[in-house]
Amino acid sequence: MMKNVSCAVAAFALLSAASGLAQAQDGVVLDYTKRGFRDAAPAVAAADKTRVTSALAATPSDAVKALGKNRVVLGQAKGKSAKAGDVDFFLLSEKPPIAAEPFPKAAAQVIVALKGKDVVGTYVLPAERQYARLVGAVDMDGDNASEVLLEGSGYNMGQLIMAVDAVKLEASGTTRVAQSISEVYWDGCENPAGKKARSAKTISLRGGKLVETVHPEKCG
Repeated sequence: MMKNVSCAVAAFALLSAASGLAQAQDGVVLDYTKRGFRDAAPAVAAADKTRVTSALAATPSDAVKALGKNRVVLGQAKGKSAKAGDVDFFLLSEKPPIAAEPFPKAAAQVIVALKGKDVVGTYVLPAERQYARLVGAVDMDGDNASEVLLEGSGYNMGQLIMAVDAVKLEASGTTRVAQSISEVYWDGCENPAGKKARSAKTISLRGGKLVETVHPEKCG
């Protein structure tokens, strides 16, 4: 019996280590040293996409309608809502952003919170900021409401730069950036003029704030 328990614990540890994303409590929240995590496309199961579509059809909003019929879901995460408790957060977008477009033109992205099959929150992001994916949710300040972690990326002159914003979801349906972490991943190995280098960061939650640790990487 003890052997089975030990194996189960070990398997869980390996699963946690393989993921670049964690939740809540103090510790590592995001790990951009893991290539599989930082290169991954937004992962949303078909059943969850169907759940989102059905929930939004039952609770339409102007912000969601503005995304059009071909809207995409750019990631999901489990978190907490102050009023609804445990929820699933989804990032909705008119289209996937392109890193090489510095000034994207698209409708404002929307974060929706689902409790089972019901929409319990709709939050509109500034239209000028188009995020690539939702990478996590964590209660930074202990108020039983998760901040949503959104990743943005840009590519210019042979350099790829990723950043993460911890976004606070307001009761009014608006959002604000509670904290930003720049260059969670920077790849300048194709920089035509200047330093050629690469670095990735691990992001931890400590004392109500996200704390970054830089890990230099070699080109090639």
